[in-house]
Amino acid sequence: MAIQSIRPFVGVVLLVGAMAPSVALSHTSKAAYDWHVGDALLQSLGFPAGEQAMAPNGDVVTIEGSGAFSADGKWATGGGTFAHHVAATDATITGTFTADRVISFQFYGCDTEGLPSNFCGGLLKLAITATPDAAPGLHLAGALTINCEVGPDVPASVVEGIRPNVYEVINFNKPVEKSGANIYIAQ
Repeated sequence: MAIQSIRPFVGVVLLVGAMAPSVALSHTSKAAYDWHVGDALLQSLGFPAGEQAMAPNGDVVTIEGSGAFSADGKWATGGGTFAHHVAATDATITGTFTADRVISFQFYGCDTEGLPSNFCGGLLKLAITATPDAAPGLHLAGALTINCEVGPDVPASVVEGIRPNVYEVINFNKPVEKSGANIYIAQ
């Protein structure tokens, strides 16, 4: 009797187990994409220059950048510029950054109504190296998290924006909503 009552349970477990990989794969992508953050492409579509994030101390950074990446290959190219407004002194630190590699990518999908079918969204985290213009020999390791609200699988809690973290220097952990835009374009 115990064996007969467990058979339907085992069947359900096997069925769910067989479906789980396909469900997980629907939230990843192995394609290559161009990434754009507040750059000329987005400005040509009517968005403001740059995208902003704020640190807990009130400092604000504005970033413009573009490049390419592959979630499967874990490579990234490109970079851009930053302008870090220091709230305490009203000074602005400018510089450049390069995209070194992909740390992670959660794919939200493409083809949202009203956008071209190759415009995609997701949560991309890039390893970056930032270099201040005033100290060109200084190379600071960090991460740039880019969240794009495009696609059919966008979590309800998602906020479009960026979150740059310059390790052991400053973490701009709060996107400034509606400060700009970003997009991934499938290659």
